[in-house]
Amino acid sequence: MNGRPGYLLSRVVLCSLLWLTVAAPVFAQTLSVPQLLEQQGRWKQLAEAGSRVQLEGRFQSRTAESFRLEQLELIFRHPPTIRLPDRIRRGQRVEVTGGFTLDGSRLFFTVQRLQVGETDEEHLRRRVSEPGRERPEKLLELAAEYVARAQFYQDDVLQQEIQSVRGEALQRQKQQVQNDVSGMAQLLRSAEQLGVSAETLGQLRFEFLVLRQKQPNAVAGELLKEARLLEGWDDRQRAIPASLQQALAKNAGAAWSAGSVAERRLLHRQVYVQLRLQDLQQQLASDGSNGLALAKQVREELPTESKVAAELEAREVAWQLSRADQLDREGLISACGLLLQLERRAEAEQLRGAWLRRQEQRFDVRTLAGQIRTADEYLFVGEEWQDESARARGVDLLKQAWERAGQESPADAEGLTARLKILGWERLKDKWITTSEFLKRPADDVQRAVREGRVVKGMTADQVTQTLGRPNRTTKMAAQRVFREFWIYEEAGLVIRLRRNPQRAAEGLVVEEVVRGGG
Repeated sequence: MNGRPGYLLSRVVLCSLLWLTVAAPVFAQTLSVPQLLEQQGRWKQLAEAGSRVQLEGRFQSRTAESFRLEQLELIFRHPPTIRLPDRIRRGQRVEVTGGFTLDGSRLFFTVQRLQVGETDEEHLRRRVSEPGRERPEKLLELAAEYVARAQFYQDDVLQQEIQSVRGEALQRQKQQVQNDVSGMAQLLRSAEQLGVSAETLGQLRFEFLVLRQKQPNAVAGELLKEARLLEGWDDRQRAIPASLQQALAKNAGAAWSAGSVAERRLLHRQVYVQLRLQDLQQQLASDGSNGLALAKQVREELPTESKVAAELEAREVAWQLSRADQLDREGLISACGLLLQLERRAEAEQLRGAWLRRQEQRFDVRTLAGQIRTADEYLFVGEEWQDESARARGVDLLKQAWERAGQESPADAEGLTARLKILGWERLKDKWITTSEFLKRPADDVQRAVREGRVVKGMTADQVTQTLGRPNRTTKMAAQRVFREFWIYEEAGLVIRLRRNPQRAAEGLVVEEVVRGGG
């Protein structure tokens, strides 16, 4: 069997190498502390096997011949030939090579080689400045490498450095999509997902809202949710100074970058106010019919925008005035009530005037029925709003109707007389006088006595009958020139003597004397 000894030697050498590999494995890859902790159940086995381990961690504390790494309950022993730097700081990166050692029941790590580096935030900062990191995506990839470490070590400083790198990457991306709404929206969503600093996120959200608001198809209501995430959006007490408003209009991004924390809050509030006003304007009906409700919201939510509130109110006022011919009485009361609440008395009077003119056209005051119906509307306005001019116009229309009814409808004339009396008017000697004027007449005035139910000298027989009714009995007496009748009202205890001049018989009987207690 030619070559047999060489073959056997090769097999022996191969088996020896395999045994060494199994008996004393070497971790060629440098392990992190989290990776080492995942294998904690094998530490004792690794110690027994004499395995060589390469480990990278963060320095925590030291003694004369040992030290500890953060987040690792394990003592690292080193020989005198291996020394830690005198000024080593907590958190500096440490790479060690060595193995686990059993000392009785306790497990240690014996260091054979040690190398100390910078802290993680210093390491990240240095790598950021390396050539080829200019592109935003490269910076984001680099920052992502340190996220797990920051979380594992609960390192706020490193987390801030990660945020700073991401913020720088997003700022560079922003320059590329500065006037692109969809690009800015995507950038904002990326910033939210990456967990950048509140300052960076606030700036991106602010600039996105300013850009989006200017677009013709912007729906302000959809943007308000985003605006309410800005610090200071709900500060109703402070108005933004004119200088800051000018800076905002000129270059919103520059104004934000240059502003203090307080000024940025004011800018946030101003953007919210602009969006909310735009939202309310978009809700305004084309005819302005909901202007008052929107104005109320402006005054409550945006107290600095009183001018806009007044403009919205004016839109509904104009709408109310334009629809006077469509209102019934309840509608008129409601519309005038709103105007008076707004202290717009002149507009309320204007609306009532337009409404009354419409009623004259509607009912046609050239007819008897139209005069009566229109008078009702004027009297309604006069009563509801204590409007003396409307009341006077209503009375005047009733008087005109009474004149016409005397020829066209005597029954209506009687009813109109009664209405006018209720309204304080009396008919006397072919003219109308007020009740107060009527009552100023002497007590023995015939017309006043008739109205008050009394009989006085000078009354006609018809007026007596109208006042007291027919007498219980009568007696008559005739003389050469005078004819007299005595009317006896037993229940009232009255004897009324009436006379008639035969030579003027057409005048009829006239009361000559009223005697009380007669029988």
